[in-house]
Order: sequence, then structure tokens, then C-alpha cells
Amino acid sequence: MTDKKLFLKDDSCIAIVGGGPAGSFFANFALRLARLKGIKIHVTVFEGRDFTRADHSACNMSVGVLSERLMEKLDWQEIVIPQRCIQSEIQGYQFFTLDDYVSLEHPKAGHKPRIVSVFRGGGPVRSNIKEDVSFDHFLLRLVEERGAEVMKQGVREVVLPKHREGKVTIIFGKGDELEADLVVGAFGVNTPTGDIFTKMHFGYTPPKTLKTCIVDARLGRDFIRENYKNNIYVFAFGTEEIEFASLTPKGDYLTIGLVGKRDISTPELRKFLNHPVVKKVLPQGTEVLKDCCICFPKITVSPASQPYWDRIVVVGDAGISRSYKNGIESAFVASYLAANTVFERGLSKEALQEGYYKPAIKLIARDNFYGKLVFKVFGLISSQRQVLSERLYYAYSRREKWIAERFTSALWNLVTGDSSYKEVFQELFHPRLQFALLPVTLEGLLRQFLGIKKERKL
Repeated sequence: MTDKKLFLKDDSCIAIVGGGPAGSFFANFALRLARLKGIKIHVTVFEGRDFTRADHSACNMSVGVLSERLMEKLDWQEIVIPQRCIQSEIQGYQFFTLDDYVSLEHPKAGHKPRIVSVFRGGGPVRSNIKEDVSFDHFLLRLVEERGAEVMKQGVREVVLPKHREGKVTIIFGKGDELEADLVVGAFGVNTPTGDIFTKMHFGYTPPKTLKTCIVDARLGRDFIRENYKNNIYVFAFGTEEIEFASLTPKGDYLTIGLVGKRDISTPELRKFLNHPVVKKVLPQGTEVLKDCCICFPKITVSPASQPYWDRIVVVGDAGISRSYKNGIESAFVASYLAANTVFERGLSKEALQEGYYKPAIKLIARDNFYGKLVFKVFGLISSQRQVLSERLYYAYSRREKWIAERFTSALWNLVTGDSSYKEVFQELFHPRLQFALLPVTLEGLLRQFLGIKKERKL
């Protein structure tokens, strides 16, 4: 039987803890759905950070690449990113291995991809950028314009009601209180806010995490345009330390991103920057660290346990998020599922389990299994350098062949995130494709066994 008391109605209050993309997206959806339902609600977003500041405390620490799929979703919600926030419009990708590289373009001939790079905060440390370039600040101001109230204070405690029909109490600032019909946890895994929800003892356990590395190196706009031409460089070396790495142009800065098979630290970063292949495209090597902004943020590698309860829902990377890539897009998807659930099904834990948790697990968490499988198998192939070299060279030299087209299409979808991991897995490891590439694979294995290397210039 549906509990009619656990539904939003006129003058209901939604409190959102965290003003990053997940919190802003939820606020946007909630305000729109309330209008469609013909009810008036109060949406309050608690965010103690100032995203316009150029320091670590104001940045949500990500590489900051918005995929074409996310751009289409933003169009659907009439969210237009101002030009000042767009640092580079990405044209393509350069995919590097130990021996070769291949240029990746959108699989649809003539299609100009809509991929942009942004800063999450006010810019790298000591950047002195005068414009408001923060993507996160833009989203937060947008939902404020659309009707949300933004409280520039952090939340100290969240107290569950003693009775199911009671409201949740938010304690913030110097002890001020707000009673909410629904509390949305939209905090990140790099903040301590998760402890507040864990201590509520309704079953929430934060996701498992992995420490990554992000460096914003100031190289100058002219140097970056001349050398990278609005391309993102991706590296797959098949090493024990690094799963994948990337170089992303952002105006005067080049963002270096490293994701490892275990926690990344300074030695792995220095080893990567001094790698012979990397130094061919980034000759400064470790010299870039002299004038840079560097952080070692955590990313999620598992979903949270029970990110929902009566009148409580956790979204974003502290809830259920895509592993390795496109965290902002998965925050959009999860926030939509959660917001739609509370308006259509109600605020009960049963409603949130059926309308939010189970679909999010299916769409995001289960797909991450294929992501881990793709990177593991691809890492294994990358470690067999002659095998991957022969495959990439075949794809590069015979673009008219369906084999090459399918292979490069799968690589494009893998590096951009334009397809689910399951779709990439099915495309990249399709039996027909693997059988067709068998002669190329065998040639690579033979060359590796005999120690014969084809010399090709990058």
C-alpha cells in the first residue's frame, strides 16, 4: 500500500547537500517536475565552497571533459554553457601505444564532435583568471536563477525523524536548522560529508575509491594550439602502474590525467612524464611540474551501499557513478532517475529502491563491470606491444576496410565515452572482428617472439 504521507506536495522542502553538478542537476529536475505537477516546492542547496576561487578547496578535481552525449542531455534541459566556461572545443583524439599512434575521429564521416574541456573551479592555483570560468559555478547559478535557494554554508549534521511521517532535520552553519521533506546527498567522495550520512546508520556505505592524479600545467595558449590542435592525447602503455593517461588542452593549460590500477602518487607521475613516448609530445617532461596545479583526487570504483532511505537519497559519485570516465554525465542520469522517482513514486525507501537504485545499478554500476573488463583485456593486449602495434597499424593504413572502421570506432567510443562500456566491449571484442584480426594478431605475436620490430615514426 502506498504511504500518501511520503509524497511531495505544496510547500514541501527539498534540501540538497552539495552544490556540484549532481546537486545542481537534481535541483533543476526537481523544479521542472514540480511545475509540471502543478505544485510549489522549496529547493535549498547547501554549498560552503566558492567555485569561482582558484584553489584546491574550490575545485571538484576532475579532468573536466564534457562528452557529446552529455552536451545533448544539457540541450534537452535548455542548459547552455557560456563561452567563457569552454576552454577548448575538442576535435579528435590521438591514441598512443609504446610503438605507434593512431588519430581517432568521429565514426560518422564529416561529423564535428561536440566535446569541450572546462575548469570545475575558478582555474588552476595561481592562475589569476579574471573571468568566471567555473563550470560548477555556472550550474549552481543557473538553478538559483530557476528558483533554488543557495545557502553558502556547509551542513554539520543530518538527523532522521523519530517517526516515518516526520521530516529530516538539517543542521548547518552555527547551529541553524531546516526541516526537509527530502534530503539529497550530492557530495563528492573527495569531501568529508560522506561521514555525516554514514553516521545516520540507515545502511549507507560510501563507494570504494582509487587515488588518481591531475596536473594543470601552464604551457601557453600558442604552444598548446600549435602542438595539440584541440586534440586530446590518450596513452595505453599496458604497464603495471597506469591504466590509462591523457593530455587535455584547456586554453593556456594542458591537463594531465592519470588513472592507475592502484593509487597514483608522485613517483608514477614523474615516471610517466619522463616516458620516451610522452616526451615526444610533451618534451618538457617533469619540468612542467615547476609551474602547475597538482592534485591526487579519488574516483569511485564501486557503487555505494544503500544510497537511499525514507526521505533520503544519495546521487553523484558518492552514490552510483560511472568508473574512470564521464562522471558528470552519470551524475545527470542518476539525478534524473532520483528526481523522477520522488515525484512519481514518492519518498519512501521502497519507492527509491525501485525507481532510482535498481535502474541506476543496471544502467551504471553493471555497465562498469564491462568497463573493468575492457580495460583489463585492453591492458593485456597493450602489454603485448607488437600485437597492439600491428592492429593499430592495420587500422591506420586500411581505413576503407570494415575491420579498421569497426576497430577505430570502438576506440573512439572507448576514449570519448559516447557508448556504454557494454557496447564498447561488444564492438571491440566481437567474434567476427577478432577472427578477422587473427592474421594481424599472429603476425604481431610472431614478431614479438622473434624480437623483430617494425620501425615507424610517430
